[in-house]
Amino acid sequence: MESYRFLLLATTLLVVSILAQGNHLQHPGSGSDEGFGRVHMDISCSPAVAADFDRALALLHNFWYVRALERFKQVLKDDAGCAMAYWVAAMTYNHPCWHPPSQADETAAWALVQKGLSASEPSPREKLYLATVAALIRIAMKLPRQGNFS
Repeated sequence: MESYRFLLLATTLLVVSILAQGNHLQHPGSGSDEGFGRVHMDISCSPAVAADFDRALALLHNFWYVRALERFKQVLKDDAGCAMAYWVAAMTYNHPCWHPPSQADETAAWALVQKGLSASEPSPREKLYLATVAALIRIAMKLPRQGNFS
């Protein structure tokens, strides 16, 4: 029962995050990037990583979890303060259509969220995204609530 609740919460978070982007999600233009379409999310990360972030986000939206995680790790290598890259990297461990996250997945996602929460300059919106995924992971891992955003 607990895993179904986590699945429902995680799926809801993903849908809400997509809908929150509204019309800003699709870039105008022809063609697609790697055949996965184009997405965009406003982030407070370095402009130098914005395009790579968007490509990795497109991979995630197409359920290419491993490739998306690899791309987000590269974004974080290029901009370690990119709070949203930690958030989305953590989301790559959630596979709601296939199986619940393993304990190792939850632990890895939790570590990413904690790094994102301590990133240097996340916007208030980015802090809320991180707080939401932290709550989902905390519930799945049965961790006690800590502070305002975890």
